[in-house]
Amino acid sequence: MAKLKLLVLFGGSSNEYNASLASAAAILRTLKSEQYEIVPVGINKKGRWLYFPGNYDEIASGKWIENPDCASAILSPDPAHRGILILEDGSYALKRIDVIFSVLQGQFGEDGAIQGLCEMSHIPYVGNGIFSSAACRSKAMTHSLLSSAGISVANWVSVSQQNLSRLEHEYDRIESQLDYPVYVKPSESDQSIASGIANNREELSQLVKRAFTQDGTVLVEEYVQGREFRIGVFGYDPPFASFVGEVLNDSENEMAIPADLDDQTANIMRDLAISAFSILKCSSLALVDIYYTNRGDILLGEVNTMPELSDQAAYPKLMADLGMRYPYLLDKLIEQAIEHADRSF
Repeated sequence: MAKLKLLVLFGGSSNEYNASLASAAAILRTLKSEQYEIVPVGINKKGRWLYFPGNYDEIASGKWIENPDCASAILSPDPAHRGILILEDGSYALKRIDVIFSVLQGQFGEDGAIQGLCEMSHIPYVGNGIFSSAACRSKAMTHSLLSSAGISVANWVSVSQQNLSRLEHEYDRIESQLDYPVYVKPSESDQSIASGIANNREELSQLVKRAFTQDGTVLVEEYVQGREFRIGVFGYDPPFASFVGEVLNDSENEMAIPADLDDQTANIMRDLAISAFSILKCSSLALVDIYYTNRGDILLGEVNTMPELSDQAAYPKLMADLGMRYPYLLDKLIEQAIEHADRSF
């Protein structure tokens, strides 16, 4: 049986570059060489695409860009090519690709950009489509779609950069709808960047202005106090959810699985994750954040359409607890990408 020609795409110019490298290194070390012909392509922080023929440890360490054998590469949008063009001896040679496994995160990786290029190329790809990637990348859009579908989220207000000249009016509007403390974050950037808790108008103003340096829309939410959970969702027809994992010590990947919850509450959370996955037209995979507040409310937070996929990250841990061990999970993600493309292209 012929090997699948698999393009693994990693790196990128977003703030989540290192997480992408960790995912790629783990995936490349795990996939079986007798099953896949692997073509690693990295994007450096300046956005340059490079075919990488070196040792996978160089990706994990971040030294891959120093490898002298890296060559300029282009993913062709022409479906007649169905592959990448690699610069060899002064000219580009075409290398056919059967499946693309992009672990790009953040801007251009989870916002529909790379998904659009994959769609144009007519090459099957792992992960969510253009709409769901863009909708879930925008926290304001996620909240709008989920709220309109009757799913509870934290009370929130969005502020657009178009209102920079009238921010005091916007602060009045926020204070009329939300009580302090509030949580301020850019709508489409990594939450750890330019985010924070405001306890008064002065802090609110500082955080909103800082968040605007990262994005044109800022989300201001009620500050949720309570327990934080993660649920992995997998599949197309129909999707299914992992058991609930509880985040420990504010560490994204340190979780108690299954969480210490009664069966009824856990099932409500799992059903909520699947509902959000479907409403946002997700496919393939997603990592869903859910909060159980001190007042007893269950609120949906974010839906991450390309979570970190290193073997010790939250999503693979949740799926492994369900019985989908890491090598099997990777194979199934690739398999369902091909099955989905057969219905789409």
